Amino acid sequence: MSVTIKDVAKEAGLAISTISKYLNGGNVREDNRIKIVAAIEKLSYVINSSARQLRSARTYMIGVLIGAAKSPYTANLLSEIEKYLQEQGYAVTFAGQNLSPERVLRFANYLLTQGVDGMIVWPVFAGLQSMELLRGENVPVVMLEENWEGSPFDCVQVDCSKGTYDLVDHLIRNKHERIAMITGPRGRTVADERLNGYMRVMEDYCLPVKKEAVIRADFSFESGYEGMKKLWGLKDRPTAILAGNYDLAQGMMAAVAELKISVPEELSIVVFDDFELSQMVRPKLTAFQQPAIALADSACQLLLDQITNGIPAKRRVVRIPGEIQYRNSVRNLLECETTMPTPSSDIRR
Repeated sequence: MSVTIKDVAKEAGLAISTISKYLNGGNVREDNRIKIVAAIEKLSYVINSSARQLRSARTYMIGVLIGAAKSPYTANLLSEIEKYLQEQGYAVTFAGQNLSPERVLRFANYLLTQGVDGMIVWPVFAGLQSMELLRGENVPVVMLEENWEGSPFDCVQVDCSKGTYDLVDHLIRNKHERIAMITGPRGRTVADERLNGYMRVMEDYCLPVKKEAVIRADFSFESGYEGMKKLWGLKDRPTAILAGNYDLAQGMMAAVAELKISVPEELSIVVFDDFELSQMVRPKLTAFQQPAIALADSACQLLLDQITNGIPAKRRVVRIPGEIQYRNSVRNLLECETTMPTPSSDIRR
């Protein structure tokens, strides 16, 4: 027999109205919140959506679970999702930024009770509990970026591996060999794939990768700042560094300014993520431009296809290529000037 809200109320020793208020995003006393969370976890409670499943009419509501996601890239992505779906006649509800995974879970529960037609989810920000909740629901779902192993959901992601491959390839063609990288933590799909591209191209050119040349941390300003200082303190300093995302690049550039490093004369820099800073700093930074609009549109198309034609038996994974914006932050060590890359048929992609 499935667990009901009455069971949760009984286990927590609280009124059903208090449980309902919590599940629908309302504020409850801290001691009551602790009791409710403990009861939900103990009973493995999820909202029964059978009534919603029996309805034939659509609500034309889409939920987007983003949690604590924040960056110019994310803002562009979410803006395009909202624009695309509104043009198709759907209302879009976002789980606001800076929410904890616990509150995102409550919001996901709330959206299910409202009968949303589908959801677009950024798993790493939505949290594992929210993903497990959706796994048990018969609702169309499309994941952004994080292609989790074993996931049953369609996924749309940037081709991160090729993006970093091409950035490092550009550095190597400009005669760099001591190339370092600062990227995100293990277990994050986007961080792992970006590192994979770096490792593949270094292997293809038979260039050694020293352990200290790869720094894995969180995708943050602080990690970029500290990572840059650590790399510049090495005995064999890198001649070029790849920043794994927007926040890391900002931190790196702050450290570069503090250390009075001349770019590209002393250090060449490339960034996986194009943003305003890339064009505002001097020199302008060579960067991989993530296709936010194409990613958003593809996610919306997959979701609407599920809503119209049903959830597919086999999940679909769509990888979208980006484009490098070549600027002036890479020095050619042989010619002492920046050059553009040329295609090579003897290097595997």
